Amino acid sequence: MNYLANIIEVSKALSDKNRFNILMLIIKSREISCKEITKKIKLSQPAISHHLKILIDSKVVNVRREGQWGYFSLNSKAFNAYLKTLKKEVKL
Repeated sequence: MNYLANIIEVSKALSDKNRFNILMLIIKSREISCKEITKKIKLSQPAISHHLKILIDSKVVNVRREGQWGYFSLNSKAFNAYLKTLKKEVKL
């Protein structure tokens, strides 16, 4: 995937306020389960799962499976690359 496609994919994922809030919660928590996210963000579990899938597909969130449970964390490398590339493109 080239850098521009990555910027667009991550930007689209973060353009939704629910996904942005979920990502902020993941960053603050370091690692968090879907169940905990559902408790803190007032959306249904299927809606949370949908948003998490988009964040995972954009590569900014990692999932670690433990049995039937998923634990989510920031993919620091991908997120920092996104920020660095965005900053370079905007020339801040």
